[in-house]
Amino acid sequence: MESLYNDGMFSHIQFFFRKYERWISPVTVVTGFIFDNLALRRIDVFLSNAILIAYLVISALSIIFLNIHEHRRSESKRSETLRFILIFVMQFCLGGLFSASFIFYSKSGTLIGSWPFLLMLVAYITGNEILRRNYVRLGFQVAVFFTALFSYLIFFLPIILGSMGDAIFLLSGIASLIITGLFIYILSWFAPERTKQSTPIILSALFGLFGIINILYFTNLIPPIPLVLKDAGIYRSVTKISEGVYAARGEKQKWFNIFSPRPTIHIISGEPLYALSLIFAPANLQTDIVHVWQYYDDSKEKWISFNPIFLRIEGGREGGFRTYSTREDVFPGHWRVDVRTPRGQIIGRLSFDIAQSRGNEDIVTVVK
Repeated sequence: MESLYNDGMFSHIQFFFRKYERWISPVTVVTGFIFDNLALRRIDVFLSNAILIAYLVISALSIIFLNIHEHRRSESKRSETLRFILIFVMQFCLGGLFSASFIFYSKSGTLIGSWPFLLMLVAYITGNEILRRNYVRLGFQVAVFFTALFSYLIFFLPIILGSMGDAIFLLSGIASLIITGLFIYILSWFAPERTKQSTPIILSALFGLFGIINILYFTNLIPPIPLVLKDAGIYRSVTKISEGVYAARGEKQKWFNIFSPRPTIHIISGEPLYALSLIFAPANLQTDIVHVWQYYDDSKEKWISFNPIFLRIEGGREGGFRTYSTREDVFPGHWRVDVRTPRGQIIGRLSFDIAQSRGNEDIVTVVK
């Protein structure tokens, strides 16, 4: 009697999933993306990392149980339903990891400077739904898991180590390979035949992905996570009021200038301009950033850079660490200030036009 009840329950579950399958995945993706946006407010808080680690653990367990299931697969309705549920859970958790990574990475850096890596994350998010059938393939499962793990460790290790740079990035990659290797070893206990058959594909995928992500990093196409430019502006003067608080005096922009990518800044001959940046970094992280002032040379049709200005920042402040640079030899034309890491990754960019002052600008002072 109990067996008939259980078979009937699994039949109802299977019927529900098959009937609404085309809607379950899109709704789940949208719901998960909204949840990640609401829950993952800061990259360095316990809740955010607890959610992401839970995603990793559950997806790893789903892969193990799915391969045990495939190893002992039967044709019963209960077996097919369990298989579908395991794939769904794995998809949900891996999709959550990639959507969370996209949220954090898109806040750090610029679209122009890091679009290939962001595009790769978007491809994983969309492909996560399109390539459902591939989730029964162990090589595909491990490749997706490794990419999600690597993307997470890139910003998790700087948080716990309080430092960032090439060495920390390489450590993230090595740690991802080691953890994935241990995962495959554990998986081989439960599904030895499937693991053995998939080993050549797994190794090719792991080292291929490792190489691609390293190329993206060393060509500065991965955002400089966990640094985020919270706010920035160009002012006529910046004065320190107290520790971490500055008074910035500058030109009041018209309300419609928010729609312009290049506000106009009017200058008085002989007076400098200040670039003030507010950069969020995790608590305990100390690092350097660089302000690079550039102007567009119409005759050469290219941007000309001045010497970079190195600035030290400390993490932990919700609104971002305040720091600024000064340029005295400015003149009318197209200008921009890149906020970068010392190795050239773009955290943010201020683009503006400079014009000669007419003496009637509305000057205001704001506290940052």
